[in-house]
Amino acid sequence: MLGSEKLGNREFTVRIRKREGQFLQEDSQLKSEVIQALGSSPVAQGGVYFPPLRGKHLQSAVDKLDAERSEVDFVLSSGVLGRTNNHVRLLTYVCAKYFEGAIGEIKEYNIAVHALGRREAFDPQVDTIVRVTAHTLRKRLEDYYRNAGAEHAVHICLPPGHYIPKFVHAADLETATLGSILDETHNGQSLTSAQPRQNGQHHQDHPATVALETEPERIAEPRKGTDFRIKSWPMIVAAILLIAGLASFFVRKEWNRRTVLETSAQTPVAAAPVNNSGKILRVMVGNTALYMDRGGSSWESDRFCTGGTSFSVAGHAIQGTEDPSLFSSGRRGVLHCNFPVPPGTYEVHLLFAETSGLQEASRNVAFSINGGPLTNLDVVDDAGGDDIATAKIFTGIAPANDGNIHMDFTSPESFVNAIEILPASSHAMLPARIVVGHSPFLDSNGNIWMPDRYFFGGRLSSFGGDLSKLPDGRLYEWHHFGHFHYVVPVATGSKYTVRLYFMEHWFGVQNGGIGGLGSRVFDVSCNGSKLLKGFDIFREAGSKPLVKSFPHIEPTPQGKIELYFTPDANYPSISAIEVIPE
Repeated sequence: MLGSEKLGNREFTVRIRKREGQFLQEDSQLKSEVIQALGSSPVAQGGVYFPPLRGKHLQSAVDKLDAERSEVDFVLSSGVLGRTNNHVRLLTYVCAKYFEGAIGEIKEYNIAVHALGRREAFDPQVDTIVRVTAHTLRKRLEDYYRNAGAEHAVHICLPPGHYIPKFVHAADLETATLGSILDETHNGQSLTSAQPRQNGQHHQDHPATVALETEPERIAEPRKGTDFRIKSWPMIVAAILLIAGLASFFVRKEWNRRTVLETSAQTPVAAAPVNNSGKILRVMVGNTALYMDRGGSSWESDRFCTGGTSFSVAGHAIQGTEDPSLFSSGRRGVLHCNFPVPPGTYEVHLLFAETSGLQEASRNVAFSINGGPLTNLDVVDDAGGDDIATAKIFTGIAPANDGNIHMDFTSPESFVNAIEILPASSHAMLPARIVVGHSPFLDSNGNIWMPDRYFFGGRLSSFGGDLSKLPDGRLYEWHHFGHFHYVVPVATGSKYTVRLYFMEHWFGVQNGGIGGLGSRVFDVSCNGSKLLKGFDIFREAGSKPLVKSFPHIEPTPQGKIELYFTPDANYPSISAIEVIPE
């Protein structure tokens, strides 16, 4: 109980304002509209003055806090955070401190020790568990509220740059709808540190937060126009956010267009399509929204397919992709797709993930391209399980006489999540280039390297040294380490050269001489054959970049290049992977 109304009002106000005073000192971006007609006696907390909350304002704050707590409880108990307990532990800890008003305690060290069970000697420079867990938790929350939780009255967010949660109240923030739209058309890139936000999601500050001027509304004779400026402030902010969001979207869209144009002028080794007359089509089948993936590529809504029924799934953590939204919807049944493209040669990617909990040999996806041979696909078998992304790649595809690439799915249990059509210069598959990290990279030869994908297990860490003097040093800015493997989809019927890019990020001179020879030793195998045994990056290259090339690699019968990294001494490490058709 809060006691008497007067005492309860003040106690409740002090408790909220104390928390928000700390928040205001830590986050200069907090902005919200001025709350008028509040009490006359300001309450000082942390150098910030707040008027007490009264009447309907107090009740509104109480209701919103209750709604926030309820949403946290629901998310923690619903299973939407996946099977990893660390996500639940981190969100539980930061939200508990938030509701206690102990925002100053939400720090990386405290999270590691008190939430994730690390020892008191925890060193964030060595152990990135908090940043990695927060990174994946952010993505899960974003994906959840983009799909199953889109209609919830409260959305939980972990803003980039810190671990303090924020809560978006749909009833208070009209621009939240705008944020959701931009999120579907922006680069959804998850940010681990203080990078600019890319997914267009607008966050509301805590409902009890108010940015107060020095009581301008209490001036006895306000200047003409003052009242208009105060009341119009939220609309101005919304307009600015709208303009900034749209401007950011079109800037990124233009960057993507120019990047493709630059790479299209390169040799056939380029990572992007080289057929200037071709047309790139990326479609989220069964989805009515636009989407921009982690690599900055735009995906259209479904306007090319007919028949079957649309479906969507929620709360599934899809392995093997950084873009689970591509696998959250689709069409099922007998359906036909017609993709109008200019004359030329194309490469077709069909994306699947079984999300119905079926086992192998339970569903047969049967399809053909341009009336060609029928392909029968068991998605669970091909992917290695349910809730795992897989892709089938077909090369040398030309439009039919009517100028369309036709795809027919002929069995009642068929389905597809997304389809990608890329111009090509020949019947050979376009090279696959993957750089560890969260952003694409354009190298000095004009090749595009896409952000980390097709991996299972392990985690990422960035290199703190100076790479500016290395040619294409960005390739080595991050490394993937731990127990992990990659499954890269390729076209069957060809052989490939696989290049692995290494750089010792920890042992040796780059980190003050810690470790040395024998500190990191591991094996690398590909499709069951050993490529490297007892491999020691430092022994072969010291602290310099190292590229290992392996020609004449045959894919598996399912069209995969499977790379397994097995530890011997400490964790394996990789910075980039390149798969080039021969």
